[in-house]
Amino acid sequence: MRSTFGGIETTLRGLRAQQLALDITGHNISNANTPGYSRQVAGLIATDPYAVPTMNRNAIAGQIGTGVVANEIRRMRDEFVDRRTQYENASLGYWDAKQRNFDQLEVTMAEPTDLEGGASIGSQLNEFWDALQKLGNANRPDNVAVRSVVREKANNLCDTIRATYNQLKSLQQDLNTEISVRVGRINSLAQEIAGLNREIAKVVSMGDQPNDLLDHREQLVHELAGLTDISLQSDELNRYTISISGMMLVSKDTAFAIETQVNTDDTDSIPDGMNEVVWAHNKQAVNFSNGELKGLIEMRDVEVPYYMDSLNTFTETLVGEFNTQHASGFGLDGSSGLDFFKAGSDASNITLADDILDAVNGLRKIAASENGEVGNGENALELARLIKDQYFPALGDTSLSDYYGGLIAKLGVDAEKAKVTHTNQKTLISHLKNMQESVAGVSLDEEMVNMIKFQNAY
Repeated sequence: MRSTFGGIETTLRGLRAQQLALDITGHNISNANTPGYSRQVAGLIATDPYAVPTMNRNAIAGQIGTGVVANEIRRMRDEFVDRRTQYENASLGYWDAKQRNFDQLEVTMAEPTDLEGGASIGSQLNEFWDALQKLGNANRPDNVAVRSVVREKANNLCDTIRATYNQLKSLQQDLNTEISVRVGRINSLAQEIAGLNREIAKVVSMGDQPNDLLDHREQLVHELAGLTDISLQSDELNRYTISISGMMLVSKDTAFAIETQVNTDDTDSIPDGMNEVVWAHNKQAVNFSNGELKGLIEMRDVEVPYYMDSLNTFTETLVGEFNTQHASGFGLDGSSGLDFFKAGSDASNITLADDILDAVNGLRKIAASENGEVGNGENALELARLIKDQYFPALGDTSLSDYYGGLIAKLGVDAEKAKVTHTNQKTLISHLKNMQESVAGVSLDEEMVNMIKFQNAY
């Protein structure tokens, strides 16, 4: 027989259910601007009616409802979009690292647009060529002022090459440091995710939904995915297992650290003295297939060294060929067989030869003459032709000017590709976030409607 207080019990259940729905609505409104928060909804269902059909139950008109209960607090989230965002975040991180550092490379090379004052190697090379042309064509190769300009422009070219090379070296070292910082962040994220796995498992094992903990963990996973490409699986207690290229980073409530060690293997693809990223427990190299770390490592080990090596090739060819031609000419004092640049120089230490830098007689030793005559400037013209008209096998059968121009053209193409791809990837991520927001986002208008609805029901 139904209790006399059955109606009161039904009302009590309704009060509790509507109160819980109001509390959840308030929680949603409070977190409307919280990054990564997922809207929560009370799952309201009618309780079992009275009475259960039996052969000898009391005769009544029919089953009587007994009220409502909230059987769950549901987290509104599209897991498919989460996994797709995780995958695309790795590509975004990769192209972000490439785009940022190609921009830095363009600033370092002062190209494609010269800095004010003509600070690029290309502009200094042109000015040096122009000074040699004037020395050879002035019909006054004995003019001290013209010779002074040649030495000044040559010295400026040396300074610019050295400065550019040293800035490239500094950029490589900065990338090496940034890689170490990102490795530390991966370890920190892995520890946090492992700790959240532990807390989430406790709540799930009790039959509840740890919605806010799940939101926090998802934010960490998305950040981690931006740093490196990851694979993710979950178990019956909703604990994540995360791996990088098949090696475990997080397994349930255990995190496996990665670390950096200085590379000393000259045959390795990693430059000597740079940090190699390895697993802490077995010292095996971590294989990054995507993400920001992959981009940083490529910039440090491939892109920046390419421009450093190319600059060395350019400089060594300039020094070697220029010295050979200069040694065949004659200075104002009849000197011959002298180097113009210091022999053996590369981009890191290129400078003028001591004889040319000599404050007293240096200008007279510039070998502008082809035959030793004071008024002859043919050798100066031959020196100028080395820059734009002579082709060298070491430079791929191009001239010094064309070789450097090609280097800058490649930099411009690579930088533009990184910029466009990065922009496209940001657009894709924004689209995925909008898709997730349509499901998980909090609408204040909708929550206010729900609040009024639940208040009236209460």
